[in-house]
Amino acid sequence: MKKVHISIAAVLTLLVVGSAPAFAQSPTPSSTATPTPSSTLTPSVSPSPSKKPDTPGMCGSTKTQLISCSSDTGVGTIGDLIKLAISILTVLIGIVATGGFAYAAVLYASAQDDQNRISDAKGIIRNIVIGLVLYGFTIAILNWLIPGGVIG
Repeated sequence: MKKVHISIAAVLTLLVVGSAPAFAQSPTPSSTATPTPSSTLTPSVSPSPSKKPDTPGMCGSTKTQLISCSSDTGVGTIGDLIKLAISILTVLIGIVATGGFAYAAVLYASAQDDQNRISDAKGIIRNIVIGLVLYGFTIAILNWLIPGGVIG
């Protein structure tokens, strides 16, 4: 039983460490750094005129605290909000599915000769796979229904 607890703790630790976001710091200018001539810098690319650049705290013409959209008000803004919601939902579903697979694996590995626990583990794995396939079909249908798609 102690091995099962150690295995569960190891899997949960890997999940927590593996799902932690990585934040990149912007480089700070150093006083000893030599300035580069402006002729060696790459030219900046201006955004296309059809889309305005992301403005922090703005979604269309509405000030927001947490989200920003690149479209004007209307259907484009709603599409941006749906894309954001689907991105968050996809990450959450991935984390929950990974945890479910880990739980089912531990359940299966610790079942020994107990057929009920083995069938429970197989049922959990089957249900996770069915849920992921249905979620994939849902994303495909939404990508087909929403102008411009929800992926990308």
